[in-house]
Amino acid sequence: MATIDRVAANAAGYSDAEIDAFERQSGLASSAVQTPAAAAAPTTPIAPQKTAPLTAGEVATGALVNLPSSAFNIAKGLYEAVTSPIKTVKGILDIGAGGLQNLLPERFVEFLGEDKASREVANQVGQFYSDRYGSIEGAKRAIATDPAGVMADLSTFLTGGATLAPKGGALATKLSQAAKMVDPIQLTAKGVVAAGQSVAPVVGMTTGVGTEAARQALRAGYEGGNIGKLFIENLRGNVPTEVVLDAAKQNLAAMNATKQAEYRSNMKAIKADTSVLDFAGIDSAINTAEKIATFKGQVKNQKAADAISVIKSEINNWKSLDPVQYHTPEGLDVLKQKIGGILETIPYEQKTARTVAGGVYESIKKEITKQAPEYAKTMKAYSDASDLILEIERTLSLGQKASADTAMRKLQSLMRNNVQTNYGQRINLAKELEAAGGREMMPALAGQAMNEISPRGLQRATAVPSLFGAFSTGGLPAAAAMAAVSSPRVMGETLYGAGRLGKGVSKVTNLLPDVNYQSIINPAYQAGMLGNNLELQLLEERNRRLRSAGLFGQQ
Repeated sequence: MATIDRVAANAAGYSDAEIDAFERQSGLASSAVQTPAAAAAPTTPIAPQKTAPLTAGEVATGALVNLPSSAFNIAKGLYEAVTSPIKTVKGILDIGAGGLQNLLPERFVEFLGEDKASREVANQVGQFYSDRYGSIEGAKRAIATDPAGVMADLSTFLTGGATLAPKGGALATKLSQAAKMVDPIQLTAKGVVAAGQSVAPVVGMTTGVGTEAARQALRAGYEGGNIGKLFIENLRGNVPTEVVLDAAKQNLAAMNATKQAEYRSNMKAIKADTSVLDFAGIDSAINTAEKIATFKGQVKNQKAADAISVIKSEINNWKSLDPVQYHTPEGLDVLKQKIGGILETIPYEQKTARTVAGGVYESIKKEITKQAPEYAKTMKAYSDASDLILEIERTLSLGQKASADTAMRKLQSLMRNNVQTNYGQRINLAKELEAAGGREMMPALAGQAMNEISPRGLQRATAVPSLFGAFSTGGLPAAAAMAAVSSPRVMGETLYGAGRLGKGVSKVTNLLPDVNYQSIINPAYQAGMLGNNLELQLLEERNRRLRSAGLFGQQ
């Protein structure tokens, strides 16, 4: 019957009580007191267990599954290193001292005085890394079980390379940048938000609310303050939905006010120009308009003829005024505004009348631009702002004549990216409106989009079959998971919480001293000095040696 070699086990550091407990648990014959016959009988060592090599898929899956716990260990170790600096520094010094003794000649070590404790620590750490990266299989298992730790090792290696490379050179810079890219300490602070950003499109699809709503939920949690409040209040239905419409209209009013203020500011240079402008181009435009509205003195389009008559009368009246006061760039700009006012009163369905009036209006602007070049710059900015405001009013139904219901439906559609929203064009307009007016709208609209428990759009129709499919393949846990990821409300709360968590992690890392963590913290963690990992590693190393010798093979 297989027995334990108690002498070897004791030499490996196991107490008699531990050996007795293992023998009882494993159903082995006791090795504590042996009869002469039993002592003479040959013992059969327990064969070490062999494990099959990991496949690439198993390595990738293991790394993905173990990444959260591995990263948590990194963060925990960082906290313990910062809060227990004496212990951390002592551990690093022990490793350094032990490693130095292993490098120096033995006679020299004996002359100085051997420190067996630090040497043993260094040997154990060296053995740990030998097992970890001494073979392809060891490296694969390290990646699968401790991906963040492997990233820390790589970061330290790259940092060391950057230190040895010529200072200021391209190689040192690239190695240093690469070290930061894989440093788990820095990535931990960014990982939560980065993960949230990557899953936002998936959440938008499974819930039917669209990617933008999911992104705004994450942003609201991360930024907090008024943005977070807007999202949460609308997500939980604590405020009327029309509040966001008021914000949109206030933004539009602010946008108009900014346009007018910039126009008045730019017009100061125009007012300083006292040049008297010529009306020849304007007269030509009136003649062209009259030909459109009449034929050989006979009216073809009464509405157009009436519009031209009114416009011509205004222009003739202006021409009769004092040229020094009224025929300047500023004076003709006022005339242009008068003609523009007439144009605005013509209904859209009277296309010919609007065409002839618009032609005269453009001719006045063209003459001012041609004869006063500075005016062109002012009018381009004003015209671009006016066009943007008109497009926003039309696209989002924010004009005075639009109903509140229509405007709300247009605003709430901003979260969707489809043909009805011109594949994101409405979002761009809304963001310009938001930036110009300074009142946040997108977090509130995202909250409204995600305030329902059941999915939106087509996802609502497929929700029940999806739940049944999940239940049939994975039982109740799979069905519950499917229900959660399909619920806008649940995912809204989840992404908001993820944003808050990411912000919290960022605040903690920002409070840490600005030091080279790759050169200090990572080696300390990897050496097992953080989070009491050294003791665990030493225990694992002891067990590994026993398993290799056939001892405790069933552990």
